[in-house]
Amino acid sequence: MKLKKGDLTLPALLMMGGALYSMHFGASSMTWPMTWGKESGSSVFLAFIGAFITSLLLPLLAYVALARGEGTYFGLTKRVMPRLGPIFTTITIIILGPLYTIPRMSASSWDAITQASGWHPESPIPIILFSAAYYAVTWWFLSGRSNMMDKVSKLLFPILILIVVAIIGKGLLTPLGQWQPKTYEAPALAYGFTSGYATSELLCALTFGIVILNNLKGQGVSDERMNWNIIKVGIIGIGMLSLTHLGHMIVGANTGGTIELDFVALYTQVAFELLGSIGGSIFSVGLVFASLTTAIGIGAATAEYCEDASAGKFPYKKAVLLVCIFSAVIGAMGLTNILTYVAPIQDAVYPGAIILVLYYVFMPNCQEKKHLAVCKWGMIVSIFFGVLDGIYTFNGLLNLNLDWFVDLYLKMPLAEWKLSWVPACIIVMILAYFVVGRKAVAIESENRKDV
Repeated sequence: MKLKKGDLTLPALLMMGGALYSMHFGASSMTWPMTWGKESGSSVFLAFIGAFITSLLLPLLAYVALARGEGTYFGLTKRVMPRLGPIFTTITIIILGPLYTIPRMSASSWDAITQASGWHPESPIPIILFSAAYYAVTWWFLSGRSNMMDKVSKLLFPILILIVVAIIGKGLLTPLGQWQPKTYEAPALAYGFTSGYATSELLCALTFGIVILNNLKGQGVSDERMNWNIIKVGIIGIGMLSLTHLGHMIVGANTGGTIELDFVALYTQVAFELLGSIGGSIFSVGLVFASLTTAIGIGAATAEYCEDASAGKFPYKKAVLLVCIFSAVIGAMGLTNILTYVAPIQDAVYPGAIILVLYYVFMPNCQEKKHLAVCKWGMIVSIFFGVLDGIYTFNGLLNLNLDWFVDLYLKMPLAEWKLSWVPACIIVMILAYFVVGRKAVAIESENRKDV
């Protein structure tokens, strides 16, 4: 294919796609699909389809949405909801950045190291020192704003790919067990769909857009070809991620109930059984690299957002330093606490992000005011149901004894799978489309009469 003037060269495109893959392929995308596969067993392919929608297809569509919307995540949400949009986006960035996803990366790495080494210190000092060192390295990568993705693609991506290929290849060739029936009551498709929230890939894609944009500018891509190059980089990165997700889920299903562990512990044990003690140690190193790439990507996106939303008053380098310091503090809390108490907040904002992406991808004339109102009402409803889902989850976690709320909540359609927002948003958006459309026609008719 002949490249047009202002496009990335093919080697540069592949390297940047690899860097994007690495940024998405953090500790969660490396370890969680294996757990989904283990729990899904013989239903693994149905579960993969569900997870593919939320953790792979939607992130790819997010890059298309950013291109069609001709803006950043902040710009798109502000256009839809001038007042609520910036608040929603800021909450998303705080969760995705220093409150949850970034510190989860260092905490996952620490868990892998302690399991592989068998060292479980009672004192908190070792994890505090590890967290400080981890974010010092993260800061080094982030300090070079224009060449950040270049550093990731050249230094971290090759190591990451070698380790992942070794684990998946060995796991497919020598299964540890036979596929068993799924271990959960929900339909496998619904299980995969909601489990896909946990990887944060959609939110990452929305925020990575500005990072890709700045790096493409550094590579000399012209403004006229910018959107198309963002989409091409997204296709390569998410395409690679799809293959590794499927491979890890099949390897997880292949454990056949022989390992009663989850997430990092499961992956570490699988690596030991497939590749021996050396393999387990190599995996621990691989997980550190995988989590580091995502911490770097999200850290850059968070800092870019701070500068964009503040109109330059909160500069990139200052934001990077604060993100690294705050993430180090939260990361020292440990993985279990982070997953238990912060993950439900992320689940509450995810439906709104899905509505935003689908709107900008599929709505004709997505910049028209009457169409933006459709997206606004869809996001408002999704946020409302996300809050309900969060209350339901925290009621179980904190034993709040809100029995009356639980009874009402479970009467909503699809509530047991946390998908009540889907039919509600469809109904409200259809109504908004026709109501706003009729108002627009009426106003136009009045204007004609006045003329």
